[in-house]
Amino acid sequence: MFMFIRAPASRLARTGAGSSQGPRREAGLGEHLGAWVRRLRPAVDPGEPASTPETTRRAIDQVGEEPVAWAVAAAADIVHGSAFPDLVGAGPQGPQVLRSSIESIIITTLLAIETDGHPPAHIPPEADAQLVDLVRRRVPLDLLLTHQRRIHSQLADHFMGGCRSLVPLPELAASLEHVSRVLFEFADAFATITAESYAAENERFMKSTAAARYETVLALLAGEGSVDSASRQLAYPLTNAYHIGLVLHSATLPRHTVDDLEHVARSLLRGIGANAQLLVPVDRTEAWAWGAFRARPPREELQLPDGSDVIVGVASPHRGVDGFRTTHDEALDATRVGAFGVQSMGYAGVVRYDEVRLLSLLIADPDKAARFVRDELGALGGHAGSVLRQTVLTYLDCQGSPQEAAKKLQVAKNTVIYRVKRAEELLGRSVRDSQLELHAALRLAELLPDPRETGH
Repeated sequence: MFMFIRAPASRLARTGAGSSQGPRREAGLGEHLGAWVRRLRPAVDPGEPASTPETTRRAIDQVGEEPVAWAVAAAADIVHGSAFPDLVGAGPQGPQVLRSSIESIIITTLLAIETDGHPPAHIPPEADAQLVDLVRRRVPLDLLLTHQRRIHSQLADHFMGGCRSLVPLPELAASLEHVSRVLFEFADAFATITAESYAAENERFMKSTAAARYETVLALLAGEGSVDSASRQLAYPLTNAYHIGLVLHSATLPRHTVDDLEHVARSLLRGIGANAQLLVPVDRTEAWAWGAFRARPPREELQLPDGSDVIVGVASPHRGVDGFRTTHDEALDATRVGAFGVQSMGYAGVVRYDEVRLLSLLIADPDKAARFVRDELGALGGHAGSVLRQTVLTYLDCQGSPQEAAKKLQVAKNTVIYRVKRAEELLGRSVRDSQLELHAALRLAELLPDPRETGH
């Protein structure tokens, strides 16, 4: 729960003019009942909004920057502090998409409380875009509505807490009643609109060829259905071919459609000479793809199209229907490693499974991986040790040659020797002891957050 900062009296007088819309019932300082939301302040810097510039600009024009920043922080708090696994898509931007939806709803509610407005006829565009994603991922409506009620309950806690903190006691009961009424109306309206929009989108999607292809691929991956029938329906050879699987994730908050990920997948598969392609968009942040080859393909470099903000997990080639499934699993694992890289180091790109097999196993349980890093690296795991860790990792990659490590790091040989010695002081042992464990911990430290702040 956020702490709310009460503005000084001069500030209250200056920001309490309120809007000309809504009721003019007096609330102590001549404000209408919802004017207190203009004094909401985030307890911490919330960072950049996840909702669209249009949404935030409209809200800032009505209530000012700081109440909108409070809404942004509240959305981040709800997403971070609660588990909504069914609503979060795969990849690094899954939580951001959910946050964008919740943030837009909080902002819409904030504006309604300020003006005593009524629920809109449509859900915000950010929430509508996420609903389309959920339909594509086959998230059931009843599960969506259950999570929506949980989110609304937490949203109410934030608004009620803000009201209690900012409204003088004589006017508090009336203001809380006002907030409660708006929240109830919005919760009821959003549930109705969500159900209607979901039904319409689900009907549209289930009539599409994309839905039929997605269901067919899911059955194949589960080992169900006729392989020959699936091959004909997908227009893709499954039995007498080698397959290379790709899994693509958006590395930044998507402002695009599923067609953009498909474009990247087609470009990559065309570049490595696939004889046939199969593309299956999952939602705006994820797509699956396969390339079929008559003979086992050589290892080729994959070049992303210019300006692509995607992570691409690339599997090794495997033959036949079992290979179709195996190569998809490998691509999923590679993309998971890539997603950790985006979160910790901020870059996207192609991640090959054959280069990250060990890492993919180690991060299957991120909490255990973080504890392993913390226990293995000790004092070397802090922020101050980042240069030392990179030096030791390069040193080990160069089979303990300071000269070769110095060339790769573009530093003097004596610098490498000094850094390795300093790292050994922090470790409390030689870097040659338990090299496999140390090397794995150093690689994981590149992907995971500061090990002092992770694990339980």
